[in-house]
Order: sequence, then structure tokens, then C-alpha cells
Amino acid sequence: MQQWNGLINTAAGSLPYALAWYLDSVAENWGALVLNNYQAVMPLVWLRKLGIKCLYQPYYCQQLGVFSPQPVSTEVYREFLIIAAKQFPYININLNPSAAPVMDEFVLTKKKNLLLALDSNYASLQKNYSVSHKRNIARAGKAQLVFTEQCDLKTFQRFYLENVNRAKENFKPKHEKIFKKLTQLLISNGAGAIFTVSDANHNLQAAVLLVEHKKRLSAIINTSSAEGKKHGASHYVFDQIIQKFAGSGLILDFEGSSIAGVARFYEGFGASEETFYAYKYSVIKNLSQRFA
Repeated sequence: MQQWNGLINTAAGSLPYALAWYLDSVAENWGALVLNNYQAVMPLVWLRKLGIKCLYQPYYCQQLGVFSPQPVSTEVYREFLIIAAKQFPYININLNPSAAPVMDEFVLTKKKNLLLALDSNYASLQKNYSVSHKRNIARAGKAQLVFTEQCDLKTFQRFYLENVNRAKENFKPKHEKIFKKLTQLLISNGAGAIFTVSDANHNLQAAVLLVEHKKRLSAIINTSSAEGKKHGASHYVFDQIIQKFAGSGLILDFEGSSIAGVARFYEGFGASEETFYAYKYSVIKNLSQRFA
């Protein structure tokens, strides 16, 4: 997989989700389409459901698509998607921004990601916060919340599993296994870092796991407790992360969202929109309803 990871690392718009070890952690199965001698690749994450091979978007993996060190041509993207449709009767995946040229041809749906360039100093970045965000951060200060850059992995895992909305997020036992496997790998190989906010009694109120890759900090996990929501803990943890990395030249990737309320939260830090694309395809009419 050295050649694969080498391409992903040098690709324009490189993302950590496409690295082989990351895919091994989150995918039930995965293969790939490869152009010539690794000029371009497209990861194919798949499973069988009702006896049908399906391409799906795994948990903790916002977007994939085609990756190449050179700009991806419309012809290459078209060929990859056509081949994928021939191999998989049902497709429901997210494609990275390089899919823009084929958006109309394949009826792709725009999705919103939100990014914050950490080029400026903290004072300059803070000026772009919304009024409500500044208010929530002040509330966290009054509650004497404490920001930390170190957290025991087991403690973090337990906090996340206690607070994830399993019904709303369709979070199943298999996703819990993926979460534990991925977070263990990220922390053990130094690719991830956990940032938390606790109350004065050391009770966790919010936590974020960042993956650093190619000058991009991806917040793949962001969770808070009910008590944390009351005290503005999520606002405070991201404010402290921004302060820590201000002026670094890194990009903070909030990982979305197309959900209006979540988008407002991230936009409140001054984040800018990046468009990626949802691709749905089925050879059988109304097949998607059977996978709901």
C-alpha cells in the first residue's frame, strides 16, 4: 500500500480518509479504480445488503472520490463513475470537490463543508466570531470550564459513547467497533489529537478529535454532554483550538454540515464554505427505499 498512500499524500486536495490504513479502519470492504500506473485512483467502499453490492459512505469518512497529483479531467472522472456504476447496482457516496465538472452530467447534489484558514493571529480570527458565539464563550468562562490538550483514550471513548445520539445518527454496534478501532489507531500512530473541556470537578463536557493531514486539521469527532451544551462547552473547545493553532497556516476542517443548525455553529467561527458532492445511483427503481 506504499504506492497508494504515496499518491494520496501527493494528491491535490489530499484527504486522510483515503489513506489505506484509514479505509481499513472504517470500511467493511474496499477496493479501488486505478488509472494506469497510479495516475489517479478512486476508493470504492462497499458492502452487501439484501444480496446486492452497494457503494456506501462509511462513518468518520466525510468524502472520498477521485484523487490525483494532477487536476482530474472531466473524462477521467466520467470514466471512473461509469465503471463504478457497472460494478455496483446501488451507490450512495460523497465525492470530493474535484467532482465539480461532472456535477450536471451525473446529477450530483451539492453538500456543504466548512473550513477556517488559521493564517491570522488569534485576535484577528476572533473578530470574525458571531455575537452569539462570543456570548457562549463568555458563558463558558463564567462556568470556569477548563481546556485540556491531553485526554486518556478510554475516557474519551466512554464520553463519546455516552453522548452520541444513537437513534438520530443511526449509530449501531458495528459503528461503535469502528469508532474504537479508528480512535485507537489515530492516537497510537500520532495522527490524531484529543482536545477537551471539563468543569471544575474534572467532568468532561465537550471533546473534539482532530486528525492532522497535509496542513488540514479535520474535526472527525465533536461531541458534548447535555451539561456542556448549557455552558457553551463546544463553543469554548473550538475557540481554544483556534487560539492554539492561530497563525499556523493550517486549515481547520469542521466537517460540514448541510444541516442548518450545525452549519450555523461552524459558520459562527468565521468558517468559509467548501462544496463537495453526493452521488446516488440505482439500477432498480425505488431501490434506495429498501435501504432506508
